[in-house]
Amino acid sequence: MLNRIKRIHFVGIGGIGMSGLARVLSDMGYRVSGSDKVENLCTRKLREKGIEVFIGHENTNIKEDVELIVYSSSISKDNPELKEAMMKKIPILHRSDILAYLMHSKIGIAIAGAHGKTTITALTSHLLREAGFEPTALVGGWLNQYDTNAWLGRGEFLVAEADESDGSFRKFSPVYSIISNIDFEHLDYYKNIDEIVSAYQSFMEKTRSQGCIFYCYDDIYLREVIKRINLRSISYGFDYRADVYPKEIHLNKDHIEFDSVYFGKTIGRFKLQIPGRHNILNTQAVVALAIELGINLEKLKNALFSFQGVRRRFQIRKREPIMVVDDYAHHPNEIKATLATAKTFRKKRIIAVFQPHRYTRTYYLKERFGDAFELADKLLITDIYPADEKPIMGVNGLMLCKEIMKKKKDVLYLEKEKIIPYLLNTIERDDLILMLGAGDIVNLTDELLKKLG
Repeated sequence: MLNRIKRIHFVGIGGIGMSGLARVLSDMGYRVSGSDKVENLCTRKLREKGIEVFIGHENTNIKEDVELIVYSSSISKDNPELKEAMMKKIPILHRSDILAYLMHSKIGIAIAGAHGKTTITALTSHLLREAGFEPTALVGGWLNQYDTNAWLGRGEFLVAEADESDGSFRKFSPVYSIISNIDFEHLDYYKNIDEIVSAYQSFMEKTRSQGCIFYCYDDIYLREVIKRINLRSISYGFDYRADVYPKEIHLNKDHIEFDSVYFGKTIGRFKLQIPGRHNILNTQAVVALAIELGINLEKLKNALFSFQGVRRRFQIRKREPIMVVDDYAHHPNEIKATLATAKTFRKKRIIAVFQPHRYTRTYYLKERFGDAFELADKLLITDIYPADEKPIMGVNGLMLCKEIMKKKKDVLYLEKEKIIPYLLNTIERDDLILMLGAGDIVNLTDELLKKLG
């Protein structure tokens, strides 16, 4: 596929998955360029690496020497760069085709799931790196300790996050697949839960026969799907009926401790520096994989404890006198888990600020959002971040606010520019401010931190 190609252009290079691919292909020796609508962390880091990045999509960005166009699902068919490529008869591939090609040439480890897959991918990549495997890694988030979302390794393993949002993860054929859960999500693409479950089954069935499927036993959908798949599998979960599960759990402010049980045998005690009970669950998948790969127990323990997490996954931006946490949570189940983690810090109040993500998600899950914020003492809702979606009549931040108010009293809708002034007049010493959402709410977090000093 890429054997005779030297020059590649990415349309939508600022996306977390696209930027990772661009980085790895550049390190492989390809000449890479790309474009995106807005500047962000990914585009800035690529530019620092020497990759040419255009802000704005223009047909003039497709230079004469471009031999291949790579695009993501967020790019519309009428994009001027795609039109220019078609006119010039330049080959065009979806980003999943490139990732599938790279995975086929390696021992692929693909991680999928509605929630938790980024942390599992990052932790797996870190583990293999620490264990001396020198893996290639493509993570759907920014790893704090490496200051990157991807790297090219000299080893034979490739660790990649498998994106289920557009169904393209069905193209991958990993040796090892990890599936954290299945949920009613990405409703702009899937019509119902049956379609979602079917897509995951197709992904799992593509696992190579010499490999293994690692799945979360706690998930009712996965327990049913695995019965229909004739491939070797290992389950993990909190449920003691899983093949791998934790016990003797202690949640502390600065770390988590637990024992892991592997097929009935307690194999050791582990510590994590990242907070949250849900991360104990994520870790069980990595423990199971580590044993499968024959990684030394001490190396496993050291790797888990040294892992510093992923940007915007309960990222503590300020601790005292007011704690400020930035988190990517945008689905009701993710929000519940994040608030449960915040509660363990025992602050005076948890003030959550939520930027809904996508009109479709807000509309279809509005009732579930009503139950998601139970642990917040105060909730501020702002306008929906649309991503690439067109508005839906009547679906907005105020609508969601009214829906949540049916079950929770202290809820307020505010336009984005009014959030920071309101917080500065409301917050008190020993409060925890939790900034939630998958859009550009991180800009509000940055502004708040500047004001707080």
